[in-house]
Amino acid sequence: MSVAVLEPTGFELLAELARNGAISSTGLHLDDPKISRERAEAIGVLLGRMHEAVRFAIGDWLLLVEALFPVEWSQMSEVLGLSEEGRREFMRVSERVPRSTRRASLSWSHHRAVASLPPAEQKTWLKRAAAEDLSHAALRDALREGEPAAAPGVCRCCKQALP
Repeated sequence: MSVAVLEPTGFELLAELARNGAISSTGLHLDDPKISRERAEAIGVLLGRMHEAVRFAIGDWLLLVEALFPVEWSQMSEVLGLSEEGRREFMRVSERVPRSTRRASLSWSHHRAVASLPPAEQKTWLKRAAAEDLSHAALRDALREGEPAAAPGVCRCCKQALP
């Protein structure tokens, strides 16, 4: 009888990495030369999700702290170690693009590109970006130009076929 080995959830994996000193403010330190492909891939998936989630999480946290502690929030936000400009940009995108509009299949940069639009237009453009698999640059260009983005394999600047 074989026993199934369950991979840890993202939070469990993150806690394990932190507990073992494998993840720190200076990087990822994996010394195990026998790490399995599945384990390495699970760590990559976790890091990718964290990368996408952290910008919204920071923006959402800043908005929460501003609402709860209106006098101290700016000083409290300095614990992030980010520039004031960076903090304000995370806040702006989180504030302008509500959680109900955000699409997990798109990057924070996609959402940033539509943040200045009215909510209905945000939804339309994000839906289109997901359906057409637009990069955030292609989405941004389409918004600027008011025309459809270049097809894959076509230069977005000169509209010529890419080699």
